[in-house]
Amino acid sequence: MSEWAERECRIACKRENPNFDFDDKNAWDYGCSCYKSALKAYQSLMSDGHSGCSFGFTKNILIRLMNGLPLTSITEEDFIGAECSELSSNDDTITIQCPRMTSLFRDEYRDGTISYHDIDRSYSINIEDRSDTYSGSSSKIVDELFPIVLPYYPQTEKYKIYEQSFLVDRKHGDFDTRGVLYIITPDGKKIEVNRFETEGDDGKWRTITKEEYDDLLSRRIDKPRVKVANRLLNYMTDYNWSIPTVGESRYNELVELCAFFDNPENYKYNSFGNRVNLVENTLGELESIPELVSIANLLSDIKKTLETNTDKLSVK
Repeated sequence: MSEWAERECRIACKRENPNFDFDDKNAWDYGCSCYKSALKAYQSLMSDGHSGCSFGFTKNILIRLMNGLPLTSITEEDFIGAECSELSSNDDTITIQCPRMTSLFRDEYRDGTISYHDIDRSYSINIEDRSDTYSGSSSKIVDELFPIVLPYYPQTEKYKIYEQSFLVDRKHGDFDTRGVLYIITPDGKKIEVNRFETEGDDGKWRTITKEEYDDLLSRRIDKPRVKVANRLLNYMTDYNWSIPTVGESRYNELVELCAFFDNPENYKYNSFGNRVNLVENTLGELESIPELVSIANLLSDIKKTLETNTDKLSVK
């Protein structure tokens, strides 16, 4: 198994960077160095004689430690003692951080009510760009729907909050309407939320109905296809794309970034299936969008270069 793992890491590094010397201890490449580091940890476990059940048990312990998660449940006792420090105090609450799990906080209100919040147990995802993830105020919705009770044993997977934001009136800046659509729980369940709000000319946000939200959505001025196309172009610029040297993994990564155009949830934007048009460079009416033309042409050039230079790459 150790030899198999090393072969896999060597293959992965070769595809990540064909010029990387796997046996050179001083050679460094961000992706390849991660593979070598993972291999070192794997070989350490194997050298301890783990197999079967014990290997899986040890792996789960390691994953929790790497994710900063406690190995046993958090109890009220973990907030008591000199190690606990008071972070903030006002007329309403006293907040204390848990020393065993620094992302967990205990809030005690004036009336004696106690609640807990874990700032790392959820994150938001932009449905128009699944690679755009962030932390925000929507985590309060998770605390509302799934309140933390002690003893608390945090799960490895997080709550995923799917959100959308767009612009209706240009004088409001980057966006003026947003919605929390649904949540995927750590065990994979989908919980509909459908909470929406929009910004008025006075700069204040107000709650709106789904019908109002859909109406504003139909009148948005920041067209998703152009927004996503610009993000892809910026991505290629940031990573200094070079057609002669780009590898299979980079090409497939860009293709995956085009997945927005295949997402059936985006049917309202008339974009379903456009990823195929981008990859195959058969844009048709989409040629009216310069950003998409640039992406399609670049993908076509990269694909031709890969197919010409090697017969070992499986270009998707």
